Amino acid sequence: MLKARSRKLSLVLILAMLMTMFAGLGTASAATGYSATHVPLVTTGADKDFGAIIVQFDNLPKNETGNSFIVKLPAGFDDLKVTANPIVPENFDGDLKVEVAGSDDGDNQAVVKVYSANLVSEVKFALNLNSTVPNGAPEAINANIIAQPGSVFADGVVQVAKTGSGAVSVLAGDGITVTGGGSEKAAEINFRENKARALDNFSLKLPRGFSWADDAAITVMGSGITSFTKVEGTDSRTVKFNRASEATDTVTTPQIWVFKGKINVDESVADFGDIAVTIGGVSNVSPDSVVVGKYADYGIEIVVDDPETEVLAGRNEQTVSTFAFNELLKGSLLNSRTIYVELPSGVRWYRDYDANAKEYKDVSSEWMNTTGSITKEDSISVLANDPDTLKIVIKNDGSNKGKIELKDAKVQVAANFTGDITAKIWGNAGISEEIVLGTAVAPISATTDVKDIKIGVQKQAAGNIVITETKAEAIDSTGDSALTVALPFDVNWGAIPTIEVVEGDLELGTASVSAGTLTIPVKTSSSKASKIEISDVTFTADRTVPEGEMKATFAGSAVVKSDFTNRNYVVKEVVANCVTPAPGETIGSGEFRIGSNIYYAGGVAKVMDVAPYIKGDRTYVPMRYLGEILGAEVVWDDAARTVTLTKGDTTVVFTIGSTSYTVNGEAKTADVAPEIANDRTMLPARFVAEAFGAVVGWDASSQTVLIQK
Repeated sequence: MLKARSRKLSLVLILAMLMTMFAGLGTASAATGYSATHVPLVTTGADKDFGAIIVQFDNLPKNETGNSFIVKLPAGFDDLKVTANPIVPENFDGDLKVEVAGSDDGDNQAVVKVYSANLVSEVKFALNLNSTVPNGAPEAINANIIAQPGSVFADGVVQVAKTGSGAVSVLAGDGITVTGGGSEKAAEINFRENKARALDNFSLKLPRGFSWADDAAITVMGSGITSFTKVEGTDSRTVKFNRASEATDTVTTPQIWVFKGKINVDESVADFGDIAVTIGGVSNVSPDSVVVGKYADYGIEIVVDDPETEVLAGRNEQTVSTFAFNELLKGSLLNSRTIYVELPSGVRWYRDYDANAKEYKDVSSEWMNTTGSITKEDSISVLANDPDTLKIVIKNDGSNKGKIELKDAKVQVAANFTGDITAKIWGNAGISEEIVLGTAVAPISATTDVKDIKIGVQKQAAGNIVITETKAEAIDSTGDSALTVALPFDVNWGAIPTIEVVEGDLELGTASVSAGTLTIPVKTSSSKASKIEISDVTFTADRTVPEGEMKATFAGSAVVKSDFTNRNYVVKEVVANCVTPAPGETIGSGEFRIGSNIYYAGGVAKVMDVAPYIKGDRTYVPMRYLGEILGAEVVWDDAARTVTLTKGDTTVVFTIGSTSYTVNGEAKTADVAPEIANDRTMLPARFVAEAFGAVVGWDASSQTVLIQK
């Protein structure tokens, strides 16, 4: 074997016997994964064989220029040699080539490049490693996998050897599926000696309900030497072997031993699940038990890759975890049967809306992949009248075990839906189960400094409000984007508060207030989760507002992209506590009824000589009685035709026939003017009352003006 650094070789893929015996060992948990066939014990010196690295991948895309990664051992392993061998399934029709070359960055690493002329599915290859072990080598010898720019392969770390004590490493071969009804194909167990003659007498015991067939045997890999004899007379669950005598066993180098034995099952006793073989009789074997297969009945196994997949509430295209329906035995999924996958209320399967055609396009066919004898054939769809339900019609001739996989499936999430996305599985395929496909999190949270505000009092100071992003870009800036904070009915913002980004790099526009809604434009989204502080908050609560907690809703196009009826806000949070003013604070309350000479001052009925009326959509009230309600001194200047109302340090001046008035000398404008009617000065109630900080309400049913200070 030539040193990889000194000679850059393009190696033809050869299926070596060693890799044949270990084919299938190690399973990738993702699209691409790395594992070791075994972890041998090595000592210092040259030309030590390490455990082979199994590279396993799903759906390797076409790449005729090559996807590459580096295999790197620790410093000091300066003559690394790497060869590649394919491990391909039956009926493999792909076009795959693997090349190994030295690296310019050191003799302890090699470059692996994988070429594919077309899409290659479910293929794995082995990388055999050989190197000199230096003095002072670490106990665990790890190979680092370093993906190169643009490669589909991922980084990884695999232990390929170890130093220290130990004798025999044990690994199971390809897992088998046992279904009952007689002898099955042989289970396989591989024993790797780390020193010569390390494996001695040993036993292999099956769980209750299983037994070994009579043909169980062990051989040394490649030589045909029979150095173990089977011990007769043991119970059917246990098979024992004794090492041959020194005289007949002259092997002086470590060997790989392969055990094969067919398994029978007693269906009345055996439990479904993994078949674990216990290794006894020796203390130098690791591990002391291995899983050789699974005992299964006809049925379906539902597998969810990552139930903790996180999605944002209020968004339209959120990818949930990959999930699959796996046949335990071929034919478990019957042809023409139907599986429904129903999402919880507040979550729907995503459909692409065509604005030109004004209709939804079902894209679910892009999510489904099938294997074995199960075929796609347009057998998946989102129900048009029930978009929270996915319908899968099975197409299966039952000739091979297969699966239905949903990958990159997308959902729409209501703005106020948070927590687990638990899907119900049902239909006539015989599946009834619940699975978690991910977790929805709110894009923002809100915290407030809750303070009391008085009912019927204007522009009262309230506590600060803090809006915090769950993660970067959770507050979206695309389009005409804005955050809104909406107060309940009959509660208004007293003024535009101070708004500041105190953490992160979110950029905001100029805020505005319209009655009970604060709107905060979003100019650019964040690259770091941000925090917004709203201070100098003031509220005006009308007399009709109930006592107790006052909640604001946090919404807006920046956080609400999905369209769910009555679920168009992200969170509701208490922003104040409404309380009734003390008795001493209610002096100045009053009621005026349109067309009536009866009015109420502080709850006492009184009579006035002229009735209020409506003009220009405004209520006019006699000056004298309005001043009484407000507790203000009223002065009429006949020459100037002005009315002056004074209370404490507030002075308000109105001029007959003019919409201009002053409050402490500051010019104001009303939309109607005071006037003389029936020899009485009539003032617009709302503008006068609000100038003194009172709240004006209107009861349409009784045609009554309500004034509360």
